[in-house]
Amino acid sequence: MGEIRYFLNKSKGTKESRPIMLSYHFNGQRLFYYTGKKANEDMFDPDKKSPVTSGDERLNINSLLKTIRDTIGEIENKAKAGGDPVTANLIREGLNEKIKAKPQNKADIVTLTKYFDLYIAEIPNRINQRTGSPLTKASLEKYTTIKNLFNGFCKKEGREFDFCDIDSELYSKFTSYLIKDKNYSVNTYGRALKHFKTVLYAASNKGYNNSTVFVKTIQGVTEKADSIYLTESELLRIYELDLMAQPHLDRVRDIFLIGCWTGLRFSDFIHIKPDDVRDNRIRVLTQKTKKRVTIPAHPVVKSILEKYGYTLPQPVSKNNFNENIKTIASKADINENFVRRITKGGETLRISKEKFNFVSTHTARRSFATNMFLRGVPPSIIMGITGHATESEFFKYIKIDEEQKADMFEKYVNW
Repeated sequence: MGEIRYFLNKSKGTKESRPIMLSYHFNGQRLFYYTGKKANEDMFDPDKKSPVTSGDERLNINSLLKTIRDTIGEIENKAKAGGDPVTANLIREGLNEKIKAKPQNKADIVTLTKYFDLYIAEIPNRINQRTGSPLTKASLEKYTTIKNLFNGFCKKEGREFDFCDIDSELYSKFTSYLIKDKNYSVNTYGRALKHFKTVLYAASNKGYNNSTVFVKTIQGVTEKADSIYLTESELLRIYELDLMAQPHLDRVRDIFLIGCWTGLRFSDFIHIKPDDVRDNRIRVLTQKTKKRVTIPAHPVVKSILEKYGYTLPQPVSKNNFNENIKTIASKADINENFVRRITKGGETLRISKEKFNFVSTHTARRSFATNMFLRGVPPSIIMGITGHATESEFFKYIKIDEEQKADMFEKYVNW
């Protein structure tokens, strides 16, 4: 057998009544198990064979803890005799059947793998705590992605991992899998870990996850990305392109420019309706933050809205949109060299390509923020439109070089 020890879960109950937990390390696995009993901190010594040292229930509880220890040995011996693998789930199920007053059926036990499915199934009914609105389709997609990533990791390791297995060692292995096997960038695997941690928190709140090791162990990471924006002169070149022979590119160009001159997210600027435009201003309720924003209509925006009778055409999928806007930017000769540095697969890469290769839907919002900042619009005013909550987040969007900073400085001084 491996190492069995008992301890009190000091994050639950009171000092006079803490849950007695079992920690069992074996074959590179770890099991955390609630014994169903509680003890006073002053009457508990984890280093003793009979850890409950005093109290009316001392003998009964110590007897139960011994039974649990013996049961684990029986479960292991039976599994080995039958040629079956010994897993944390197998031991937990065996203990539940013999120790707990109400035996659990195997189908009733919620493992981490099963909880992923439960969590995802509940997403349509979940509420964003910040906005009070239902979670979006994007939430469903990102949590389905992290579920598939974790399942892929388990398949590679040749075993399932449960809540009790989440520790620093598993965190290192899972992170390595995301970096080396999936070849993810820092920001991509950092987001994946953040979503993974959210699922573990939710499982804890539901009572399925008794381990709190993940709280300090799993940390999302970010890396400042090199991103482009389009200058006002480049936006003008895109606007003046003759795309009448390619109607699909003509529509994508127009919708993209709406984003560049409103600062709205893709999910918002593709849904502008006639009722949103009044008195030469656009008023929308943003989908992500549920905040109302009012944006003066730039002449380019007004011209495009009039072109379509204030009802914008439905765009192609976001992926196709991104490919099309790269083609459009290339036609507009947005081809200066741009170097992007990114940590991917554990290595810092230097990607040098013509600028149009880096244009995407997100470039629109970034271009708006940067161009308005260069015009001298105060950050607080721009943030009122872009919806950034803090200046630190806002300034991540601003993409200006050292020469531009010097130019802006000279506007305020007379040397």
